[in-house]
Amino acid sequence: MQVETEDAIQTAIAWQLKLAEADEAVWAAFVAWLEESPLHAEAYDRVAATDRLIAEARFPEPAPIAENDNLPAPRRWLWWTGGAAAAAAVALAIVPTIQPRAQTYQVATRDGERRTVALGDGTQIELSGGTQLTLDHADSRVATLDHGEALFHVRHDSRAAFTLTVGGVAVQDLGTVFNVTHLDGRMSVAVSEGSVAFQPGGAAVTLRAGDAVSARDDGGDVARTRVAPALVGGWRSGRLSFAGQPLHEVAGSLKRLYGTDIALRGTLSERPFTGVVQFSGVADRDVPRLAELIGATWRRDGGQWILAEQGPSAP
Repeated sequence: MQVETEDAIQTAIAWQLKLAEADEAVWAAFVAWLEESPLHAEAYDRVAATDRLIAEARFPEPAPIAENDNLPAPRRWLWWTGGAAAAAAVALAIVPTIQPRAQTYQVATRDGERRTVALGDGTQIELSGGTQLTLDHADSRVATLDHGEALFHVRHDSRAAFTLTVGGVAVQDLGTVFNVTHLDGRMSVAVSEGSVAFQPGGAAVTLRAGDAVSARDDGGDVARTRVAPALVGGWRSGRLSFAGQPLHEVAGSLKRLYGTDIALRGTLSERPFTGVVQFSGVADRDVPRLAELIGATWRRDGGQWILAEQGPSAP
């Protein structure tokens, strides 16, 4: 048992060295090693504890040995044994800190694709199409929504809040399910369950179930609205809710969800739209239906759908 423990400690030290420059494959192998035996986790904890304390330790300088030292052989052997132990301690001292550097990686979806990511802390993130998320192997409690849309199911931890960065805005979990979009220099947050702290650079604003907020991604031009909690993240079932958003955002939602390319002509792009639309995912049904709802004409040009204003002024 002692030999097994010593072997585990040596392996734990080796893992510390590897984790400083670890990629995704190394992290997966490290987790697999931890799960092989309780001894591995215990050994890693011991190495971590030693690493935290070793920087504070002060080792005495060895006493000088006279040239004509007549110490008996057993005593000299004991001194060298102590020296070996001190050398081992120093070896631990130069091991990098147990807290690894940021190990960021991206998870992305194409238009028309969806993906669910499960983090080590129990949090789940559902990505809509056309979305990129930056995560960190070294800290599962931070994320960045680079662009697109995602629904977050966060496992609350009062000791380490989950923090999402969107442009220059921080969204901090207070125990919740919330949806976030980040498109064309703007972002929006809608809360389905629990609450989040929305921090656009100044004082935090608490959003609870049914609250929604939009802003520029630098934190300016903040606007608050209300939404039915059941409609938050409705893109997963094709049910989309809009409250005065310009039609180009509606078209963008269809493109992300189904890969449907819709071009808006004339002033349609900026026309506000309010309503709940149930999309089937079949463009031949959904695009004509959308055109009917907004009072527009439609036609197809290859892989692109073109919507235009009705009447003689339409181009």
